[in-house]
Amino acid sequence: MLFTNNIIKSLGIKTMLSVIGFKYEIFDIDNYIELKDLLLEHAEKLHLIVSDELCNEDDLTEIQKIVLNSPILVFSDSQSGWVNGIFYVSLKNSQREILSKIDYFFQKDSTKKQENSIISEREKDILTQVALGLSNKEIAEKLFISINTVITHRKNITEKLGIKTIAGLTIYAILNNYINPENGNL
Repeated sequence: MLFTNNIIKSLGIKTMLSVIGFKYEIFDIDNYIELKDLLLEHAEKLHLIVSDELCNEDDLTEIQKIVLNSPILVFSDSQSGWVNGIFYVSLKNSQREILSKIDYFFQKDSTKKQENSIISEREKDILTQVALGLSNKEIAEKLFISINTVITHRKNITEKLGIKTIAGLTIYAILNNYINPENGNL
């Protein structure tokens, strides 16, 4: 569940989560009281994502009591890391750091399979080339395979990872160190 009262932050966070492939429910609210009321209505286990302008440290402590053991991620203008059981991501971090921290937050509480067991080495090669912006034809020529083989591998990668967009595949490749976004190299 995502709670924020800042439209710019909300759109940015929504985009990052959808590109990474996480399912979420959005609640646009204006203040801490609305947040507290919504949390009391939703007793199921959830990943709670809030923006720091919505509530202060004391409010977050109270929220922890309401959501019990549900993990809380706070997008902050300054703090970063674990503080009193709450995971903070600083908006001053680089894109890669923010995506990495979001991915870490969700993986820490989930039972995801290890990525190495999901896609084959050849699929990793294809994914890397896709993330670098190569077309199917360019990938086929570079890896000495047919275009149909590239298309089949891309279909398999998409199905295995559950990521349907090139942007999502690129972020996945960055998070798993297949490419280096700073210089565009492997």
